[in-house]
Amino acid sequence: MSNQEKDFYEFGPFRLDPVRRRLLRKGKPVPLTPKAFDTLLELVRQSGKTIEKDDLMREVWPDAVVEENNLNQNISALRRSLGDSRQDSQYIATIPGSGYRFVAEVRRAPFSDMEAKVKDDRRESIVAEKSVEQREVQQIEKAELGAFSAESASPITPEVQKPDSGRKVEPLSHSSSGESIIASLKRHRRVAALLLVLIIIGAGGTAILVYKFVGSKSRETSVKDIEATNLTRNGTAGCAAISPDGKHIVFSVHQAGRESLWLRQVAAPSAQQILPPAEVSYQGLTFSIDGNHIHFLRAERAGQVRALYRMPALGGIPTRLIADIDSIISFSPDGTRMAFVRNSGEESALCIASADGSNERKLATRPNTDHFKVPAWSPDGKVIACTSGSGEQYDIHNSVIAVRVEDGTQSPLTPQKWAFTNAVQWLGDGSGLLITARDRHEFPEQVWQVSFPGGAARRLTSDSKMYRSISLTADSRTVLAVQTELLSDIWVASGFKADQPKKVTSFTGSYENACYAPDGRIVYASQASGNWDIWIMNPDGSDPKQLTADAGINLHQAVSPDGRYIVFASNRAGVFNIWRIDRDGGNPTRLTSGSGEKFPCCSPDGKWIVYNSVGSDQNLYALWKISIEGGEPQRLTDGDSDHPAISPDGKHIAYFYSSQGKYKIIVIPSGGGPPDTTIDIGQNIQPMTYIRWFPDGQSVTYAAGRNDVCNVWMQPLTGGDPKQLTDFKVEGTFQFDWSPDGKQLVFTRRLWAADLVLLRNFAS
Repeated sequence: MSNQEKDFYEFGPFRLDPVRRRLLRKGKPVPLTPKAFDTLLELVRQSGKTIEKDDLMREVWPDAVVEENNLNQNISALRRSLGDSRQDSQYIATIPGSGYRFVAEVRRAPFSDMEAKVKDDRRESIVAEKSVEQREVQQIEKAELGAFSAESASPITPEVQKPDSGRKVEPLSHSSSGESIIASLKRHRRVAALLLVLIIIGAGGTAILVYKFVGSKSRETSVKDIEATNLTRNGTAGCAAISPDGKHIVFSVHQAGRESLWLRQVAAPSAQQILPPAEVSYQGLTFSIDGNHIHFLRAERAGQVRALYRMPALGGIPTRLIADIDSIISFSPDGTRMAFVRNSGEESALCIASADGSNERKLATRPNTDHFKVPAWSPDGKVIACTSGSGEQYDIHNSVIAVRVEDGTQSPLTPQKWAFTNAVQWLGDGSGLLITARDRHEFPEQVWQVSFPGGAARRLTSDSKMYRSISLTADSRTVLAVQTELLSDIWVASGFKADQPKKVTSFTGSYENACYAPDGRIVYASQASGNWDIWIMNPDGSDPKQLTADAGINLHQAVSPDGRYIVFASNRAGVFNIWRIDRDGGNPTRLTSGSGEKFPCCSPDGKWIVYNSVGSDQNLYALWKISIEGGEPQRLTDGDSDHPAISPDGKHIAYFYSSQGKYKIIVIPSGGGPPDTTIDIGQNIQPMTYIRWFPDGQSVTYAAGRNDVCNVWMQPLTGGDPKQLTDFKVEGTFQFDWSPDGKQLVFTRRLWAADLVLLRNFAS
């Protein structure tokens, strides 16, 4: 390892020293082999990030080809040395199908100049200097580094003069007695005390000045440090809920296309399975008011219709209460009624029913273009708060709606608008709510607090990870959150079978879709710059170049067949429109001016663009067509037409259509009109609604998942069963593109890793 390291790393009781290449536990060396040390150092350097196994092996064995078993042995050895385990990972977590992640909190501390000169490491104790008093104590403990200067409060060399005596300060040798150390301290105690008093007075004066300038404003907007405790670290958590008394947690575990339900005590690390793994999906876990029962939504893996179930909290046989439900439920304060959302057709309804599912009725309705999302019944029973918004999350601002239980009257609960809102929970005293939302499109959802009835909103968390859902205890002291992280990379595969893909991205940032340019380079969307931008790189991943910058979110790109232009969706003008740039990123040109315009594709002659758009009647989505030079767009379909693709001969457009969980491939003439071909997708696979023509023009291909493993499938337009083209084994979804000759495949693999975290000390 390089001797240019500036920091060492601390985690738990351990200190990792990259210069001296040693691991200390409470000051005592922990024996590690050289390669085990290199493995640990790389994991710690990238703490909080998942490192692919291949990447980790390249870092640890840069000049050799080794088997994966070598890495596995290193990980096992490190876990033994750290007192860790795969089942309850405190330090190294295994991310199934991906790699490893160092999950403990890592603190960095710099080496000081004097510490670099220390020859005897037996009493080394490097700490972050926080105050004059702490530095005084540090120098007493490390007297061999030099004499203590009361004026400078730092180690000094023998040549530095003391201003009060004019004498040279003699350094303390390693053989100095404890009495000489104490005598040295006494000689300087008065000066040190005087200096400490002056510093305190100065700090107090500064604090008064700061208070006078920022005073009440700071008091109103400051947020306490939130205490976060990770409960799981393997990335397989689904939905979760905490009991009203804060003692128990119920959560789902998602592995290999199957989900199970588990129960654990908050204070204990072990969990008990209460429902075995099955090919179902769970959502909306909720405890009853008394904590004796849990409620959840469950759908068959191949279906989209969810039903509400109830079962004893300690396990038992689930009882079905309500069919066709689209949200988590929320109980009235007395536990006798519940609220939920049901969306159908063009209507979104907030419904209430008895706790056993009977006496169901609609309380309020909204158009599906601004639908109800998640309800929360207020502690006084008078109001149901609902997050609301559109499926077109980038263009229509989301908010929170208050619905009066007495008559269904709706009103905004807060003037705050977000780019996206999701979960909502009332504080126990009714003074406000917690919601998960993002205020900017490129940011992940965070936890916000909204006052009631005032409606003032403030963000409580600021993480790189997303808070997908929250559950609150009855006393509002603890929040259980599902925290998710997107893992993504770009891969390429050669040959028709595409069974040996190669990862071509090794830099940071999330990735969206990738496509081929006519010259074989790869154009893709990435967050490597901190924002979604369009990039281009060589087929092997080298020489990445950013093509858009400082102009909103830019993604869903396509390259014209002549290579002149790149067309893409961007919200730089406020809402998503179709834009065009030259292949070098120059001359950005806005081509459309509607709303929610995305997923452009180019005709083979390079003259036309077909794209999705939210039409004037708010259908999600219609297909539109426009010249690549701009002009008046032409509408091709009425709606529900997802991710268009133009055939190689330019005569047809294929797209996905879905209704009630069933998917079809529709092929229409390029000028619009009735379908030429309609093909049903089997229920045994889950399509990603992302379609590409195979270069021969006789088939269409699409990505579809089975047991959470995504592969490319081919569907002949003449009919018949689809054929699986790839045989990938790793979990995750992806979008893909074929090279013009059909011999290369590029795809972006995306996997969401989710874990449970407890948040405390978050409220005002």
